[in-house]
Amino acid sequence: MRLIEIFYSIQGEGPAMGRSATFVRLAGCNLRCQGCDTDNRTIQELSVEEVMKGILCRMVVITGGEPTLQMEQMSELISLLHSQGNEIHIETNGTNPIPEETLKKIRYAVVSPKRGSNFHLDFWAGKKNVHLKFILGKAPWCWTSELLQDIIPALEKERTWIMAYGTDQNMPQARAAWDLALSLGINYSDRLHIRLLRR
Repeated sequence: MRLIEIFYSIQGEGPAMGRSATFVRLAGCNLRCQGCDTDNRTIQELSVEEVMKGILCRMVVITGGEPTLQMEQMSELISLLHSQGNEIHIETNGTNPIPEETLKKIRYAVVSPKRGSNFHLDFWAGKKNVHLKFILGKAPWCWTSELLQDIIPALEKERTWIMAYGTDQNMPQARAAWDLALSLGINYSDRLHIRLLRR
């Protein structure tokens, strides 16, 4: 597997926010989002078995980059983790559907579709373990309030989130994301790792 890093931290955003986890950050992405916070400079090649040795706790978050670009090895890793009783989460941009056999082993698949990308909203919206996280912001790939007001009413509210874009500790757009989530009756996600200057 092509990895950037494996590390132990606390989930800073989304439905598992505040919980400790081992993060497996895979390298490579099929999108080129301005302001992406993933550092692709240091890439290592590890076998699935070597990755398993770096798992430090029950909850494991597979993230990227875009982890579905390594679908075969990612699915193998998920099967091994599942067989050992790990709670598996994945973060994806939603452009590549995950096979049903793999998806059913995942506790939460957090799909963060980027505006203008070829994401499969109908596929993901129908899956009960999928949470959709829309990022509000001014970057070209972020969502606007107007677009979200059109999209979100058709989605299941309990599994839909709005999060502000930003790497600034003060998260200046958080208040707008909070207000929009409240007006639409959906979930707001902060970015605790940004607030606390952690990874």
